[in-house]
Amino acid sequence: MEKTRQYPTVRMSGQATHNGPLGLVGAAACAVALSLSAPVAAGSTVALFEPGTRIDVPSGQEVTFLDVIEGEDSAVGTAIRVRFLAPRIARGTGDVEFMQAEADMAVLCQDFVLPHMIDAGTDLPDQVIIVLSDRFVEHGVADPEATQFFEAYRPEGGMCVWEGF
Repeated sequence: MEKTRQYPTVRMSGQATHNGPLGLVGAAACAVALSLSAPVAAGSTVALFEPGTRIDVPSGQEVTFLDVIEGEDSAVGTAIRVRFLAPRIARGTGDVEFMQAEADMAVLCQDFVLPHMIDAGTDLPDQVIIVLSDRFVEHGVADPEATQFFEAYRPEGGMCVWEGF
């Protein structure tokens, strides 16, 4: 059974940023400090990302976090699908090609998704699927006008290992 989880993130000047191949170094320290000071209701799930959070990526395009779909079965086991809005990948009007977006998806997995899951002590799935879409598309619903890019990664040893579909 699939369920969608939305996660809050640490914001730095209104944006989440990547700091190289091993994660959000500055944000991690800030996240620990904030988590120690933020009240949490007993038994509640502490979310990791906040919908609408902007993330800086190598292509320079504006990417915003949409949601996480959990509980998906994949060829390698349990998968989560982490979806992002990336309007500049749009056919016809966009200026970010797949090769640029491919590097962005690697950074989103390595520097945004994986560090948040590790810091939160979340059980890692067998596969992380990063989705970029030029517009919101309801999960499981076809939209022939939408441009979407997908990449799959295996969390291993603190790294996102590309698994190509």
